[in-house]
Amino acid sequence: MISHVSFPLSVVLPVVLAIASAEAAAVQFRVGGDAACSHTTLQAAVNALPASGAHEIRIANSATYTAQAITLSSRTVTMTGGYATCDDSGGGNRALLSGAGGSSNSVLTIGGSGNDIILENLNLIRGDEVSSGNGGGIDFRGSGTLTLRNVGISQNYAGYGGGIHFAGEDGSAELRIEAGTTILLNTAQYSGGGVRLEGHATMIMTAPNTTIADNDALGINPVNNQPMYGTGGGVMVVAPAEAYIASPGIGNGTIVGNRARYGGGIGIVGSEGGGTRATAYLYSIDPAQPVRVYGNRASNTGGGIYLDSVEGGFSGLSGSTLCSFDVRIDGNIAQEGSALYSDSDFGTIDSYGSWMFINSDVPAYGCRRPVGSVRCAAGVVCNTVDGNRTQDTAGNATAGAAIVVQNDGVLTATRLGLRNNVGAHALRAFEARIWLGTAAFAGNTVSGPLLRLEDESTLNLIDSTLAGNAISAAHVVSLNGSLEMRRSILWQPGKTSLTQSNGGRTVDTVYASEVASLGGGASPTPPRLVDPERGDVHLRAASPAVDRAVAIAGNDIDLEHRPRDRKLAVVPRDDGYVRDLGAYERQTLAPLLYNGDFDADGNLWTSVTPGVSTWDGTQNAAGAAGSGSIKATQDNATPGLRVTGLHQCIHLPGPGTYALNGYGRSGAGTSVTRDAVYLGWAFRRTGSESCTSGPATSSGNLFLSNASSWQRAPNPALITVSAADWTTTSSIDITHVVVENGISVPATTVGWFDGITLEYVDPNDTLFRNGFD
Repeated sequence: MISHVSFPLSVVLPVVLAIASAEAAAVQFRVGGDAACSHTTLQAAVNALPASGAHEIRIANSATYTAQAITLSSRTVTMTGGYATCDDSGGGNRALLSGAGGSSNSVLTIGGSGNDIILENLNLIRGDEVSSGNGGGIDFRGSGTLTLRNVGISQNYAGYGGGIHFAGEDGSAELRIEAGTTILLNTAQYSGGGVRLEGHATMIMTAPNTTIADNDALGINPVNNQPMYGTGGGVMVVAPAEAYIASPGIGNGTIVGNRARYGGGIGIVGSEGGGTRATAYLYSIDPAQPVRVYGNRASNTGGGIYLDSVEGGFSGLSGSTLCSFDVRIDGNIAQEGSALYSDSDFGTIDSYGSWMFINSDVPAYGCRRPVGSVRCAAGVVCNTVDGNRTQDTAGNATAGAAIVVQNDGVLTATRLGLRNNVGAHALRAFEARIWLGTAAFAGNTVSGPLLRLEDESTLNLIDSTLAGNAISAAHVVSLNGSLEMRRSILWQPGKTSLTQSNGGRTVDTVYASEVASLGGGASPTPPRLVDPERGDVHLRAASPAVDRAVAIAGNDIDLEHRPRDRKLAVVPRDDGYVRDLGAYERQTLAPLLYNGDFDADGNLWTSVTPGVSTWDGTQNAAGAAGSGSIKATQDNATPGLRVTGLHQCIHLPGPGTYALNGYGRSGAGTSVTRDAVYLGWAFRRTGSESCTSGPATSSGNLFLSNASSWQRAPNPALITVSAADWTTTSSIDITHVVVENGISVPATTVGWFDGITLEYVDPNDTLFRNGFD
């Protein structure tokens, strides 16, 4: 029970009057061309806003808004479009505010302190500032917040910040890019094609359905047509400003298709004021759709992201930092540093150098995983520098690298895949410190060494894999400086692993195709990778690199966010050995056999009889619909002829029983004349590293079908390998076999294969123990 309480009028009346005063201060204006509107121009409505209160201006599409050059200062106001008329309830098309036809100015200029401005359901286009001016679409110079919600900033021009120039002055300022906002097709004569941030400014771009795309930072002096500046095609961050970019983006990504001389996608640079750092945080909030920096181009350096630290005059030095967590940087182009480029203008003072941290919490350097960031889901392409190319504006290849770090720069990367990049090197460094943990270099095509580090750089390669790259040079790693390499795989047959001058060297538990150049701690043991020729450098179940090292506390995730230190059953190893070498941790024994569903081709299978086997997309029994199968056929066959097609040999991870099965089908005819489809198998106790060396210890055939429809053997072939019979090179070779059953001569033998599996049989599995009866 609540008792009635009375307050004296002297208390109640001031409160009521205060509330009434606050409510009176808040106004709502309606701008448009119909009778219900309070104002016919947006500037008139802005000019009429009281200095205090939280106001609203509704902008109706009953008028046309051209030659816009609106100025606003020190206000709290929401400006909203989407109204057909001034008495409409909203929800319609965005209102279009165009700067075309007016003076050379920004569409919207905001100044003063304490701003709290929301723009919603608007398009700001064709602002035409002068070549030395700021912010073609929006020029914000002051303090407070500016929120863009379902706003388009497009086709604007300025010298700096073609779309938006945002400077925090006389206090901090925050730019919030919220859902539905796009910053497209803007041009900066000098720098910051889409957005330029400077001063005490922060940009937060974490909402879905936002993108900064197809903007330009020309970097050309219009007076003499000579190169000048040109940094940050999509976004430029100038110290001490910060950017938080986490939106999943729209279509191809978040920062897409922008162009500049330096930093096609993002430019992060120090300031002449000194004593501060410019920082960009890239991270993901959607585990299925990471932040993506895609298809950007720099005519000089830093196709995806560019960092530079400048000497700041009398007030000190300045620096730049990239903090990146679970993102993609792919398909970018530059002459040098097609994905990432880090430089410093002074070279030796590391406190103010350019720092790049990828999936690395380094509080001492001011880089922490932001609140709200998530790791990518299993199977999602993530943590990649992929498909970037070094070339000039004419499309000619250059002697550049995908990642460049120089002049006392720092790159610390954990869980990073560098794949399918094209250039002279995947990574190049000058007087820099490079630390790579759980990194994979695979599928890159380079004309020089894969990694080239000069001028007394340092290189740490921990839990990493370098394999399956096309390297024209004689060496995989060229290093002037010191090296630490642990629990890693460097497998590039025919290449010298390392050429080194100066510095020390520590190599521990490394499998390498060439070991003399690495010295002690390296072994020539083949790591048995899945498919390095196609960039798949995961370990096979029978790889000697599986369960080869002890657990490492605090280092518990592999390149694909799967747990480390997973000891596999069956695999005989010394006690305490649970960690796999390289970037990937094998989680299960399966699969033992690869591409048994023949999805798109017969890769990883080898022809026994040339010309017999082809991939057939019209027949399919396993895998995705339409993924195809293998057809084995031979003309001019005689009755009883055994036609052998493709085979795959699998090393066995340990002793035990293995179950072989698959789908088969024959061609047309009767049950008497149709050909018989089999899987032939051969176990070799010692198959050597080639897998098929020497005579078979035991062999057999598994009948699949002689029907004209797909059939799977009701019981698999069980192949038992005792502990006495198993060695580290024990293998089972599986072959496609079709036996001609026709009675006419000559005959055409034909059969199809799909869904082939080889599985380790768990001795506790009752299904296998009961013999499938």
